[in-house]
Amino acid sequence: MNAAIVIPARDEGTAIDGVVRGARSAMPGSRVIVVDDASRDCTAARARAAGAEVLRLDTHAGYAGALRAGYRHALADPVDVVLQMDGDGQHRAPDLPRLARALHGKDLVLGSRFIGPSPGYRIPPLRRAGMAACRWMAREVGGLHLTDPTSGLRALRPALAARIADEGFPGGLTETSLLIHLHRAGFHISEIPVSMCAGDGRSMHAGMAGPAHLARISWMVLGQATRRGAAPPRREASPAPVARI
Repeated sequence: MNAAIVIPARDEGTAIDGVVRGARSAMPGSRVIVVDDASRDCTAARARAAGAEVLRLDTHAGYAGALRAGYRHALADPVDVVLQMDGDGQHRAPDLPRLARALHGKDLVLGSRFIGPSPGYRIPPLRRAGMAACRWMAREVGGLHLTDPTSGLRALRPALAARIADEGFPGGLTETSLLIHLHRAGFHISEIPVSMCAGDGRSMHAGMAGPAHLARISWMVLGQATRRGAAPPRREASPAPVARI
């Protein structure tokens, strides 16, 4: 299988080399692309030393912007599947081939830490509550029965990755509101069980389930609840300029 693994990272110098080595071991022959989101540390150097292609953003673009840039870079050559994982060590590389295989007949597959007896690590109560709220919104507004709509461990069909790279993420959000939007547009979304661990570094979306971020998600989903059918996504600014390393 011809796969590309996109890893957005910002200031993940302490963890990124292990993440890259794990991805290369789990998916031999696949392209491993680290999108260095204007890191202020050694993220780019360590990723390249571990064997990754490094795409460095000249200015901080955020998680969504880094993913868009990574998708575009991944799709520059023919690919059968686009995989994504975080650069902080939270996601386990052995789950990548399972995600790729599960994509058969689907457009997007999420790795869920909540299908099974334990998510694999202790989740702070506030973040767990935010995740529960996202599950509720996905189900009640979008008709999506997902256990982990905030998961960043994913497999996408190239056509879907290309669409997101071109149109952007609705509202700049990569989780619940995006999944509802895609579901309404007719894309088939599913999930498989995975085990995660607490990240070793500072995640690009640290505080994702915090009040401000949850409020943004809720506002977007509220807007979706008032509309019928698939609404076109709001266009974002183009990804920040990149320098290949």
